[in-house]
Amino acid sequence: MFQKKWRVYWWLLLLVLIGGGLYFSTRPQLTEKKLPVATTMAQVGIFDRLGVPLAAVPSSDESLPERYAGLPQVGNHVSINFEAIMRVNPSVVYVDQTLTSDYATKLNTSHIKMQALDFSTYQAMQKSILQLGITYHKTAAAQELLSALKLPEKVAMRPVKVLLLMGMPGGSFLVANDKTYIGDLVKRAGGQIVGGDPTSQLSTPNPQTIAQENPDVVIRLAHAMPQQVKQSFAQTFQQAPYQTLAATQNGQVHDVTSPVFAMTANLEVVSAYEQIQAWLKAAE
Repeated sequence: MFQKKWRVYWWLLLLVLIGGGLYFSTRPQLTEKKLPVATTMAQVGIFDRLGVPLAAVPSSDESLPERYAGLPQVGNHVSINFEAIMRVNPSVVYVDQTLTSDYATKLNTSHIKMQALDFSTYQAMQKSILQLGITYHKTAAAQELLSALKLPEKVAMRPVKVLLLMGMPGGSFLVANDKTYIGDLVKRAGGQIVGGDPTSQLSTPNPQTIAQENPDVVIRLAHAMPQQVKQSFAQTFQQAPYQTLAATQNGQVHDVTSPVFAMTANLEVVSAYEQIQAWLKAAE
């Protein structure tokens, strides 16, 4: 009699264990941790230095840090892949502050949180790094990164006039003022940005104004397709007034591209700043 009852209890226990195993193996993993998505390579570089894991990264020709190799790619501000973003079910999507309108409507409709990061200037990037360090409990790593990004002291020199041009495919270009990222670096290094509209970060070039300012240094940044933009710039600088500028005559026209030089701040800021300092010193 005792053995019979024992066998019944044993079978009941076995059924409970099997049923419980099936339940736990088939129910949704509610405790699975969601991860953020980065949408610019500048963001990716900072998340890597802070040691923050990501769910997905932007599509780019630039090399990804090893920790993010093989992650899903979500396009860029020119071609955003919202389906890829939704598939990774992120905790938040980080977007450059200047591009929030490209993402806001679709992400809000999909009930996905969006957070803007300001990389418009060196100082703004510093604040964003500290903000991310606090958010992800990486304040020590953030402080270490900020120390590594500290810019060298400005060397005393006469004000060197710098014309900053942003080139685009098709041959058009704009003049940047000192409120832009690179313009800010030029100003910090002791240069004087000329030729632009002081009330607008980017403005249409005025050949007469540029001729009057006669810059000592010209920095030509390709926003995309650098080879094509460089060729367009070369053709333009064979014409007046660009061919007679002091910068042209003295070999102080410099074509720059990402990742060292970009429209917004990134982790190459020290390299960019030191290069600008060298050009200004050579033009004294």
